[in-house]
Amino acid sequence: MSGVQKPFRVLFVCTGNTCRSPLAEAALKRRLGALIARVDVGSAGVAAQKGAPASEGSRVVARAAGLDLEAHRSRPLTAEVLEGQDLVLLMDPGDAARVRALAPDAEASVFALADFGRDPARHEAVPDPFGQPIAAYTECLRRIEDHLARVVPYIEAELRERAIGA
Repeated sequence: MSGVQKPFRVLFVCTGNTCRSPLAEAALKRRLGALIARVDVGSAGVAAQKGAPASEGSRVVARAAGLDLEAHRSRPLTAEVLEGQDLVLLMDPGDAARVRALAPDAEASVFALADFGRDPARHEAVPDPFGQPIAAYTECLRRIEDHLARVVPYIEAELRERAIGA
């Protein structure tokens, strides 16, 4: 064995990949700290155009929170993007059927971000701030951060298990 572990892959999915999922991607990367070297974090949108920048509201809120979305460019969700993902986190639970239709044989665990680690599931969406005042973007990032507090321990446990199995 080479001793090289494949990275744990996390994908955030929203509608246009310009607001919620880029914020979640940046926030998770920061939360992971040094573990980011072992985790591949990305984002995509179910109705995204290729190459659009993050929305102005998301960039403003990200800067205020010490995150950087300036280089972000949107990408559409495709079967190829889903290939090899370990965890797919949806901003809207209604997108689960679309994800599974694109990659019916995918081994990824698919969850609504707001439901992750909760029992019973609440089937809540992270509200889309697109076109709303900055306060909506701030609230969006706050909710994402709250939900990520349940995701990070799961990723840490998965990484420990992979290290034991390597």
